[in-house]
Amino acid sequence: MKIKLLPSNVNAGGQLQTLTTFLINDCLTIDAGSIAVALSPDEMSLIRHVIITHSHNDHIACLPVFVAEAFPSLDSPVTIYGIEAVINALKNYIFNDQIWPDFELIELANGQGATIRYETLEPRKRVTIAGLQVTPIPVNHTVPACGMMVQDEGATVIFSADTYVTDELWQVASEQENLKAIFVDVSYPNELEALADAAKHFTPQSLAEDLKKLRRAAAIYAVHIKPSNREQVIAQLQALNNPLITVAEIGRVYEW
Repeated sequence: MKIKLLPSNVNAGGQLQTLTTFLINDCLTIDAGSIAVALSPDEMSLIRHVIITHSHNDHIACLPVFVAEAFPSLDSPVTIYGIEAVINALKNYIFNDQIWPDFELIELANGQGATIRYETLEPRKRVTIAGLQVTPIPVNHTVPACGMMVQDEGATVIFSADTYVTDELWQVASEQENLKAIFVDVSYPNELEALADAAKHFTPQSLAEDLKKLRRAAAIYAVHIKPSNREQVIAQLQALNNPLITVAEIGRVYEW
């Protein structure tokens, strides 16, 4: 399994993350915040599956642009996956012929169906997507949201999506014998714990406390760090003195 956290802008060397997209095995993404600015047309043409964890803009911002840019090279629909609340939000507020054309009604150039199709995910129900097993896990955010457990024959990797203090994610993770890594949202420094609580994002101290629920060793990669607080958050993560916790590198390919 190959996983890359895509950059949020065209500055490929930058490590500031304002948008979220994880590219998996070159053909599947979890979220689509930067999918259209971080990838070349050829790279976008390989993607046929997009999983959306929740409806916030930093996780869907480039989805409509990606669909339009990929259209000329598509010979089959792009499938967009999400829980019911996510699919409804995309249909009602994005692909609604006002904010963006409704590509569910636009035929592919080769006549092989619509440009996009939606597939509703059910929390806790495993599905097969692009040869991988994907299980949505409900998390604690300000809108309905699910983290995603992604598995192949050799590895289990979990993406927390945006969340604050939560239980089920750690419980499910603890049950996976081949758990390799968890990419987890750590947005704010400890001094902004009240904001983190209200916005439902981890700080280093709340993550450290929540990690006590994880009963299995795995690499913990911090993502979603707000650029204005990046150095502060990194310093506080390092102060935890937990060798399993590191900051995910944007643009690096992680492979298990």
